[in-house]
Amino acid sequence: MRLKLKNLWAPLVATMGLLIFFEIISSTLFPIVGIQNYRLPFHILIVLYLGFRLETPYLSFLVLLLQYIHSLFSIEGWALGTVAGVLICMLCAYLKELLDFSSKMSTIFLTFLFQSLWFLIQGVLLYLTMDDWGYVAEKFWRFLPESFILSILSPFVFGILDFLWRSAGYNGSLEEEV
Repeated sequence: MRLKLKNLWAPLVATMGLLIFFEIISSTLFPIVGIQNYRLPFHILIVLYLGFRLETPYLSFLVLLLQYIHSLFSIEGWALGTVAGVLICMLCAYLKELLDFSSKMSTIFLTFLFQSLWFLIQGVLLYLTMDDWGYVAEKFWRFLPESFILSILSPFVFGILDFLWRSAGYNGSLEEEV
């Protein structure tokens, strides 16, 4: 089974548009209402969705592309996020049969769990880069409320992404017969 690359572009462009919308809301609306230090990292939710739902050899490229778009709105480096995202997607591929998204509570729990793993991977990479646990600890205290809110929003965001990818003719998998 093989994915035809031409069938990937329509839902991918829609997903990138959704990411840009979320990034604009997160970087403009929050500071307007006085929330300066927190930004919801919706790119993590989108990468998690791709890791949970899609089976494609292009997944690492999709993660790189989404991280690169996120880096246009953030000072965070895209490289560390790409490494963390690819590792998380690999873990999702191994555990795909065990993951259950039948209820909103299980979706919220699994999303929080994988976001925590994402932070752990990115935190270790940041420590190796900067040799400073203080920055990682400061980032952790901002991560907790952000990830909690994102976990609660995950069933809604995953529903939107399901609609975008199903409207293109995919039913949770991007594999097709050749």
